[in-house]
Amino acid sequence: MKLSRSVLIERPQKDVFALVSDLARGAEWFTGITRWEPRSRARRGVGAKYRVLVKVGSVEAGGTLAVTEWSPPRSIAWESEAGIEQRGRWRLRRSGERTELSLEVEYALPGGPAGWLAERLAGRAISRDMTATLLAARRILEFEDPPSAKKPRSPSRTRSSSPRARASA
Repeated sequence: MKLSRSVLIERPQKDVFALVSDLARGAEWFTGITRWEPRSRARRGVGAKYRVLVKVGSVEAGGTLAVTEWSPPRSIAWESEAGIEQRGRWRLRRSGERTELSLEVEYALPGGPAGWLAERLAGRAISRDMTATLLAARRILEFEDPPSAKKPRSPSRTRSSSPRARASA
């Protein structure tokens, strides 16, 4: 089953890439993730590996994922090495001053007709989690981690702090 969701974020592409490429923070905002553990020395870039478990209904499923593509600031892709067969990708596209962030996930469950039904049922939960994940990324980038703007110096900072200077001011 292949799923894809996207959201527009009011931040430059480099800022959005900085968040999604910080794989160590993934469990903080990637909805549905219950375990996110490094399995390699590399924490970023092609070859980084993570043990990832996702809660789907009452079941935890997942496996070991390896990063297979790292193209700043446009995309990050991964594939499973063990566990549930899956692959995914973050895709970032500039849209004026905004960034379109897309999350694509493709997975297959074994088991013939029963596996097909389980895939469809899991797809509903995974789709909701993907949407929640994208909205969490937007919330972090637009409201919790606003761009740093240089603040003008206040007049009190430009004055001397000596008593004589304060008395003449």
